[in-house]
Amino acid sequence: MYLVEAGLFSVHRLVPMIADTCLITALVERWRPETSTFHLPVGEVTIILEDVATLTDLPIEGEPVILDIPYEEWSETCMRLLGHAPADLSDGVVQIGWLRDRFNHLSADASSETTEQFA
Repeated sequence: MYLVEAGLFSVHRLVPMIADTCLITALVERWRPETSTFHLPVGEVTIILEDVATLTDLPIEGEPVILDIPYEEWSETCMRLLGHAPADLSDGVVQIGWLRDRFNHLSADASSETTEQFA
């Protein structure tokens, strides 16, 4: 499986996550952007990379997975990796809504290439 090979298989369990809006609102009200901390009754709390790794079960050691791509090649790279390219690639950002709409359902008879693009 492609996600296992990439070390990202645990991400699949985050997708159907249901947000507790009351909890999120309470945390937003206690967030202090100038110090990147939450101010709680028990004191200041910050979220560090190890916290994210524990919650998501994502690996945080080793080389980062990045691509240094010139602006002119963004569309071509999306086509190569995803099989599609968004019409608007301003600032090198692929909108999450575009990804959700494009990769919402993988058919059971999808090719290996399509399966890899979805992964």
